[in-house]
Amino acid sequence: MHPERVYHVEHVVIIDGAKLLAVTDMIFNGEQPIAVLIWGGKPGNEYPLVTLPLDPTHLSEHRDGQITHRYECPIEEPRR
Repeated sequence: MHPERVYHVEHVVIIDGAKLLAVTDMIFNGEQPIAVLIWGGKPGNEYPLVTLPLDPTHLSEHRDGQITHRYECPIEEPRR
């Protein structure tokens, strides 16, 4: 998978103890999937600002509209 391509991963996010379904941008660094929670930079020159590495054993490809992957482990909201 190309590291500059942005994918969309569906997952459960835990915010203040509540479990919610979310779709987050995701990129790859080699084989390592990385959730991009916040992008920085100006339009046309964005870069990942807040990221979270994902365990690839819990990631599967999914082809449903714009969702390209599913992550089976809940993600704790790191910005809280």
